[in-house]
Parts: sequence; C-alpha cells; structure tokens
Amino acid sequence: MAFEKTHFSGSRLNYRTPCTSREGHLCNIFGDIHLWNEFFWPAGFQLKELSPGRLSLVKVRDVYDPLVKRVWKDASTLLHHLLTHHRCVSSVDLDIDLMEDHHELICDALCKSPNLRKLKLRLRRYATSEAHSFAATLPHLNQLRDLELSHVDLDRLSLETLSNFLANTRSLTTLIMTDLNIESEDAVVVVQGLKRNATITTLSVNRSLVSLESSQCGMTFSNYIRWNKTLRTLSVTSRSLKSFTDLRPIIGALSYNNTLFELNLIGLLLDMQNKQLITDMLIQNRTLRSFRMVDSLGAGCPFHRHSNVKPEVRAVGNESCLLSLWLVALTENKTLKELHLNLSRIIEPADYSSLFKALARNTSLQKVTLQTMRKDDMTQICRALQDTGVPERFFVIEPHELDTVAELPGCNELTSTSVACCSPLESGPLHSAVYLLPTCSHVKLLRLRMAAETLNSNLSSFIAQYIANTTTLRELDLIFDHRPWPLHTLNQETECPQRTLVKALSNNKTIRRLSIEGLYFDHTETQMLVGMVHSSRTLCQLSLFPCSHISATELLQKLSQNISSNYTLLDINVYRCWENCSDLFAVEEVARRNSSLVTRAADFVMGTKFKYCAVAAELLQCSPGLVAKVQELALIDENEAALRVKKSLKSFSDLDDFMRLAGVVKCSVTCHRLDDGKKQLVDLNRDCWLHIRQYIKLGDIQDCI
Repeated sequence: MAFEKTHFSGSRLNYRTPCTSREGHLCNIFGDIHLWNEFFWPAGFQLKELSPGRLSLVKVRDVYDPLVKRVWKDASTLLHHLLTHHRCVSSVDLDIDLMEDHHELICDALCKSPNLRKLKLRLRRYATSEAHSFAATLPHLNQLRDLELSHVDLDRLSLETLSNFLANTRSLTTLIMTDLNIESEDAVVVVQGLKRNATITTLSVNRSLVSLESSQCGMTFSNYIRWNKTLRTLSVTSRSLKSFTDLRPIIGALSYNNTLFELNLIGLLLDMQNKQLITDMLIQNRTLRSFRMVDSLGAGCPFHRHSNVKPEVRAVGNESCLLSLWLVALTENKTLKELHLNLSRIIEPADYSSLFKALARNTSLQKVTLQTMRKDDMTQICRALQDTGVPERFFVIEPHELDTVAELPGCNELTSTSVACCSPLESGPLHSAVYLLPTCSHVKLLRLRMAAETLNSNLSSFIAQYIANTTTLRELDLIFDHRPWPLHTLNQETECPQRTLVKALSNNKTIRRLSIEGLYFDHTETQMLVGMVHSSRTLCQLSLFPCSHISATELLQKLSQNISSNYTLLDINVYRCWENCSDLFAVEEVARRNSSLVTRAADFVMGTKFKYCAVAAELLQCSPGLVAKVQELALIDENEAALRVKKSLKSFSDLDDFMRLAGVVKCSVTCHRLDDGKKQLVDLNRDCWLHIRQYIKLGDIQDCI
C-alpha cells in the first residue's frame, strides 16, 4: 500500500514515513494530515490535533454503506502504522466497524504504541471476538491515562482481565464506563479492581455498579468510595426510567470520604428517601466543591412526598418537606462552590423564591446553574433571581420559552430564549417576540422555530432588521418546519423572505454560531450565503440543512470552493450529499485545520512558547474562536481573554524576542561591524523594526533542518 493514491485528490501518500516529532517541533506527518484523512474520513474517522503537537483519531460520523469494507481495511492498515511508528499519536477512537475484521491487527498496534494516552472503544452486543482481543491488550497499555468503554460486551473472563488491569495500572487516571452494562453478579469483579486501584481520579459509571440488587457489589462499591484517597470526580448515570436508583452505597460512604471534589448524578430516578440522603450528605460533607444533579425524578413521582423524613428536618419552616431539606443543606454547607440543578424535577415552582434566597445567602457558592425549567415558570424564576440581589451568580442554560413574550425585556437573567410557531394562525407571539428583541440586549442565544409558510415578507423584514443591527447576539437557530413551497412554483415574491434573511446575516458581525434548517435557497441566495461564510471573520460554528436536495447540493459545491481561505470556522455541519463527498470532505477538513490552529494558538497564549504555536497565534490573533478557547482554558471572561491574546502577541514584538522565538538566534541579535559604517539590523530603532514587522510573519521564517 506504499504511495497509495488518496480517494479524493489522487495524491500519493507515503504512509511509511517515520515519526519526526520532538519537543517544540511538529512531526512531518502534520503537513500531510489531509492526505491521511482521505483514507480515514470515508470510514467515519478523522485525524485531529486535540492537543498541540499530538494526533488523535476521532470518530466523526457513522457509516452505513456496506460497500465501504475496503476503506475500513485501508484505515486499519494506516492506523496500525500510526500506532506502532508515531509517538505523536496519543489518542484513538475505535468502533465495531473498524474492529470487526481487523481486531487482531489493531490490538497488536495498541500493544506496541509508544505513546498512547487515551483510548475510546465502542462495540456492540455479542462482539465477543473483538472484546476478547481488546481485553488481552489491557496488560500492555502501560502509558494509558484515559479509558472509555461503551457497549463492550465483556464476559466473566474479560471482566477479570479488566479488574486486574485496574488493580495494577500505574498510569490510568480517567475511567468512563457510563454505557457499559454489566450484570450485577459480574459487576463486583470490576469494583474489586477499582478498590485496589491507586491512580484513578475521574470515574464515570452507570447505576449497575452501585445497584443493591447484588448486595456484595453495592457494599464493595460503598467501601471503595469510603476508603479511596485518589478519586476527585465521580459521575453516576442512568439510561433507564423504569426503576429507582438507590444511592445508599455512594451517599453513605461520602460521609467518610474527604478527597472527592465533584459529584455528578445524571438521569437517576430518586425517591424521597434518597433525596434526603443527598441533602444529609451535603450537610455533613466538607470537601465537595461541585455537585450536579440533573434529570432526576421530581414532584410528579408518587414517592415525592415520602413520609420517611427526619422530624427535625420536617419541622424547618412551613415550606414543603423537600424544600426544607435543601434549605437546611444550603445553610449548613460552607464548602460547595458550584451547584447544577434541574429545578423542575426537584421542588415545586412556588418554592423557587425561597430556594434562590437560600442559595444567595450561601456566600461560598460562586456559580449556580439552573437547567430545563417549564416555560410557565420562567417569568417567576427571573423575578425571583432578581430579588436575590446577586443574579450574576445564577446561570439559566438552554433556550427557554416564556409563558408570555411580553415579559422578555424584563427577564435579564434569561440569556437564551426560544420562540415557536406551529402555523400562521398562531403567529402572534412570534411577531411580538421579534418586535421586542431589539430591546433585549441580554439575549445571547435565540432560537426561532416556525412553520415555513409563516415566513412572509413582513416577518422576515422584522427578523432581518434585528439580525443586521444586533451587537449582542452570539448564537442563532432558524428552524422552518415543512417545505415552504413546491420547487416548481417558485417566483420572485416567494423568494424574498429568505433572501432578506441572507442579506441580514451577511451584515451581522457578532454571531458566532449559526444554524439554518428547512429553507430553500435559489442560485442567487446560495451565492450570497456562500460569500457570507467565506468572508466572515466572526462565524465559528455553522449548520446548514436546506429543505431541498438540489439546493443542498449546490450549496455544498459552492461552499467547498475557496473555503480554505477561511480561518475562522471551527465546526461545519451541512446536508450530507454523498454524491458530492469530495466537497463535503473539503469543507470538514478546513474546520479540522482551523481547530488545530486554535488549539496551538491558545497553548501559546497560556504560556507554551513553541514557534509553531506562536505562528498559529499570529495567524488567528483576531479569531473569536481563539478568545473562546482561552476563556475555556483560563476560566476567565471574554474581555480578559482578549487582553491575554493581545498581550501574548506583544511578547515577541521586539527584534530579539522575534528572532529568538523564530529559532534564528539563541539569545539576541548581534551583527559584526562593517568598515563602511552602514546601518545594520541591530541599528534599527523600535519604530522602524515594527514597521518592517508588518511585512514579516513568524511563519515566513523556515525552520533549520
């Protein structure tokens, strides 16, 4: 397969090239990633740079075409070489399609990989051969730090191998088994391995490991949590709504554990007794810094008002029992800094105000995130948040609908909102919302969903005016249900609404994420939309799903042309026209390239002074994606992140700093004096040098071989 022609460009790939990576320098393979991806992408994978100078094979989509057997073979062969010969490859996603006929080849490569740090494996039930091959590799993964197992069907022997690996590993710090279903009598084998582990700091499991259906498993897991000294983050998830989860093995043990900092309970059905256990734990625990309980069963549960509540807790105030539990917990706990709750599943709407005031009085809490609340409660919630006096500590996530859009201007705490209209006969709230939006500078995310026939010239004009003039909106979703009109009946009048929207989008300079679904774009509108995408220096995420295959095909073809000149887009999702897969590949590769550059640039801003990271920072200095990445890494706001980017670029503005970072000199620039007395490089003052720097980029200077 050496020098095999790639699928789209027809270029030749020398896949046997050795690894050349070293500290501060990229492996030569980084210059040919797009060629490697011409083999991986048809199989549903993509090589990405998720951390500077390190390559990851990432699953990007599912492949359903049975004719791609050959591409899986090619991909597995390439992966084998990458893992065995390239120390710059540190992370791999594997699935049943890639493993099915090639598990021995791939598992052999896993054993030989010199620098594999992260592995994600997703199989399916009854893939026993693949599961056995994988289990056999575990003792050889001496450098693995992160392991995620999903739908891997492990028998008793394989579970014992996994258990021994967990007990003996000296490198593993993160283990995710959220989608690993194990029978209760076998789950104890895994927990026994966890008990003997001394390295894992982050653990994510499903309810099968904490189930009391097997008393031995539940007690073993409880002892693990009670005596463990390394675990910092624990997540327990349930995918089933059929039965309650008994948290006694976890919550009781946390009264003794003094090292766990973060606890996440996701999708669990909890009765009143378990809710009391949670609040009791929050009262007694002195080390937990973050607690997240979302999608838990709420007031509609028949067990909601359970009688098994401590009398002293029931006696607090005149609020409901559950509210009393939380009020006591929030009064007593002084160490929790972050709290993430789904309010509509925990307490009654009438109790929101009392809870918010208790949260506000707890001065140790720095961030309270509220999720998925009923639209009928939103106005009341916003008012209650304002009454706390510290609304800036509360965050309402996900776009929410209001019970009345007239309240939107007064709900400053609601930064994301959604307005839906099922038919033109019900368009009143939609028109009202669009009319009020210009007065709502607090709205950062807007989702408009409507029946396509609702979009007339009048409505589109109001929406377009808001889009063109807003300076605060960051995310916009436009969803149109049903086909707006038969393609053969299009005329100039019906073309106007979407053209008006496209023109407005072209004038907007603040939107970072844009999603349009269900519209038809004619040739002119397609060209306008493509021009907007190509020229935008603010749009980072884009999703385009026209209602017509013809429209989608033309859009994809034109979008792929000259898309490489865009260095802002980081994520692109477009209608998948498989007959134009080369265009689709080109578009997704640009997003992959830009994401790599952001990763490097952010690393430079955070303090890594490698030349290839500085080159990326200089190239992307005005990119909002870079600012957002620095925000994420440094946990700071947008303005401070922008200042950090600017400061980092100034760090190599002087001559000596520039030449040193470029690798031209080790310390400073010196020049031998000439007899003619003419000025040399070191004789330039700062202003002259900065003028020259306008025409010289760090990336223009070739590395020494």
